[in-house]
Amino acid sequence: MDYIPNYKNYSLDELLDAQKYIDKESFPQRAQELELEIANKLKDPEIKAEFEELETNKRYATFWPRFWAAIIDGLIFTALLYIECLLFGVEYSHQNMVLQAVNGVQYIGYVVFMHGFYGQTLGKMVMDVKVLDHDTETDITLKQSVRRESVNIAINSSWILLLLSISISLQQLGSVPEVLTYLIMGLSSLATVWALSEFITMLFNEKRRAIHDFIGKTVVVRL
Repeated sequence: MDYIPNYKNYSLDELLDAQKYIDKESFPQRAQELELEIANKLKDPEIKAEFEELETNKRYATFWPRFWAAIIDGLIFTALLYIECLLFGVEYSHQNMVLQAVNGVQYIGYVVFMHGFYGQTLGKMVMDVKVLDHDTETDITLKQSVRRESVNIAINSSWILLLLSISISLQQLGSVPEVLTYLIMGLSSLATVWALSEFITMLFNEKRRAIHDFIGKTVVVRL
């Protein structure tokens, strides 16, 4: 004889866990009983408030999924840059600032496009998270996607201008002016501070929004 669980003795967490794993096709009546018992539990205002808070926390707990999504996207673009170097006969090097600037431009274009039209990069698709409008939690616009990446766009644009200035200086003067060296050091420091502040900001707000989310009025959620 099959064991018949008494769902009335289950806590809400146990009911939700049972609902997650029950075979609804094999046990339709039990599935229905589960749904009814969950609904009954949620009639208690205190339990309902705790449940809603738990669900909200789960939905916005995106720090690690976003971290791994960034790693995945970074690996994709490192491989892409390496392939481009092979195709164009350029020696690949992490120290080559021109190559890294080109990679940065490509990466930002990719991020803006993917977020603007799909709300996800390939990395975010793998990690099951998505960028949404903060106020409505609907798909973001291309304009929001651009605004969200505005600081990265500014930093990469500055890199390109600096590299062009260095190239012109080498051609005309045969050396790099000291001021350009300081500008490169300053921009490198700024980029590092920006990257760190993005991660730190995510740790200190309920919805795990980074600074660029506040700029773009966006939020990242689990699907």
